Amino acid sequence: MMRVMLDDADYCDVPADLMTFDNGAVIFWQKGEEVGRHRQSRIRSLEPINPKSMTRKIQKARQTAPNAFRQWTPEDTETLTDMYNNGASLEDLTEALGRQEGGIISRLRTIGILEEDPNTPPAHVTARDA
Repeated sequence: MMRVMLDDADYCDVPADLMTFDNGAVIFWQKGEEVGRHRQSRIRSLEPINPKSMTRKIQKARQTAPNAFRQWTPEDTETLTDMYNNGASLEDLTEALGRQEGGIISRLRTIGILEEDPNTPPAHVTARDA
């Protein structure tokens, strides 16, 4: 499995055991079959990942949080911001967005709403949650 980081901060995971280069493209192969292709100029980095451990972790997390480990859409971020600013609890946010507590807190920090210091969470996010 390869994680392909692209120039627009996007990424995809490709189930590949081999990659080749042809006319400015990286071609990904799995058991002799082509499974993906990206322009070489768009690729920022390639990272081999362990599919067994990550797959199990994602599958387990998605049993209770269906959007765990998925990219945040602008709509998700807007919903999070609106709900948070209206005093929603962490439990309300995880339920509404289908994400884990850590994912919610991490996103709040990423977009600059929640301070980095876990000892100073806002009133409606308890220290236990941060």
